[in-house]
Amino acid sequence: MQTIHLKTVDPLSQELLRSASQQGIELSWDRFEKLQPQDGFLRLGLSCPFGCMQGPCRIDPLGRGPGKGVCGLGKDEMAAALLLRLCLQGTMEALAGVPSGNDFAELRLSSTLDKMVKRALSKNDRGALSVHEIVNSSNLLHRPSSSCESLLSQALRLCLLTLGLQEQGGRAAAAESVPCTVGYGTVSGASVRIGLCGRPAPSLLDGLGKARNQDASTPERLVSLGDWILSGDRFLPIGSSSGEAELLLSSGAIHLLVAGPGTDPGLLELCKNMNIPVVREDSRDDAGDIWERARRSCNTRSQVDLFSAAPGVQEGRVLMSEKDFRQRGGVRNDADIAIIGGSDNPQVTLGSLPVELAAGLQSSGLQIAGWGDAALWLLKAGSDLQGQSTPLMTLENCQGPLHAVKGLESEGQLSRLRGICFTGMSSCQELAAALGLAYLGCRVSLATPIPLQGSRTAMATLAEMLGVNGGQLLHFDHPAQPGELIEWFTAA
Repeated sequence: MQTIHLKTVDPLSQELLRSASQQGIELSWDRFEKLQPQDGFLRLGLSCPFGCMQGPCRIDPLGRGPGKGVCGLGKDEMAAALLLRLCLQGTMEALAGVPSGNDFAELRLSSTLDKMVKRALSKNDRGALSVHEIVNSSNLLHRPSSSCESLLSQALRLCLLTLGLQEQGGRAAAAESVPCTVGYGTVSGASVRIGLCGRPAPSLLDGLGKARNQDASTPERLVSLGDWILSGDRFLPIGSSSGEAELLLSSGAIHLLVAGPGTDPGLLELCKNMNIPVVREDSRDDAGDIWERARRSCNTRSQVDLFSAAPGVQEGRVLMSEKDFRQRGGVRNDADIAIIGGSDNPQVTLGSLPVELAAGLQSSGLQIAGWGDAALWLLKAGSDLQGQSTPLMTLENCQGPLHAVKGLESEGQLSRLRGICFTGMSSCQELAAALGLAYLGCRVSLATPIPLQGSRTAMATLAEMLGVNGGQLLHFDHPAQPGELIEWFTAA
């Protein structure tokens, strides 16, 4: 545990790491370390994504081993096809977020996004964007036959579609800013707590909220484990970032877990080992019965408050729409804007990059907007960031960057956007959104590597396609340091 400070910057999280180690509890960091070194071929984009039964094939980046796949596929096409495969997965993830019953025969974009998409496509290819990009991409990945350029072009079209699906999936969200509370302080004190993660059904959330015993001597609370879960007119209290969710569970402060779609398997395994009851999405349990199970679980556990010394709960308001962004800060002053966000990633110390990056950019006079896990860390940083002359803006978790881009574009102020940095990624949807924003003409940086470094041709071709629209994608062959990203932002 000598390197504990490299895992998270939060002192209380570090104590929980020590406690978990002493109890022999395996966490994501332990699994990450056991997996090292991770597959170098896949990391470079030189592991074939086509999935035919003649492989799997890999190409030696040093030129000493195989230079082509069994079918004759070269490294440039292999890297481009792998990026297309990841973008296709990202599009399908965005599609899953669109409410059921929507008609996908025709893609309906907002007027601002439609204008930006048409402008981007007109400079590269003139074909109209449609949901058929999914089928077209699947056909290209059926058997190797397309050029590197064709594969990358189709990947970028998918990324625009991903932004459109994110927009369509978010239209039911609140139009005005929504309050949120963040931090370990949300689980301090004696109470019966149900933790929620993933994407629990709204009906289940509503039922759990109504079934709480309001007159109980021990308060009953719902707490999110790293996910931005909208419940009524506010977000559920967020006890931790997604990277700290296992730590929060290991503390014993959660008495029952409601696991919606998208829940990490590690959380379920940890609950099994700690005898924490789990309610899955397909459960038919009544909300009252779920609370009763949580109460029984609470009564069998120690009531020691590990979080009594935790910093006070940090409060904020989440900007939920393009209109909200325009009205509440995004276009109200002359400061240039830096957008930073994304998911926790074990490749970098949790919390260090977004907080150091935001502090450095604020000292340069930039206004900061954050989303995702990065926004949670910025909120937890509290007065160190909130007390600046340009207050921190918190954006909606899924399409927050897109709201900001559309808000600036509609006011003719897109030039104020210095860049968008993904400080970490955990899903293909995040990668697709990042590429889509770059294709629209934004400067985008990725702090964690993506599988493209194995082909200089693929990287150069992608850069050229994005550059036609004035966009840029900065990515590294190593986890980026704050100084590298600050330099990139301030050089704009």
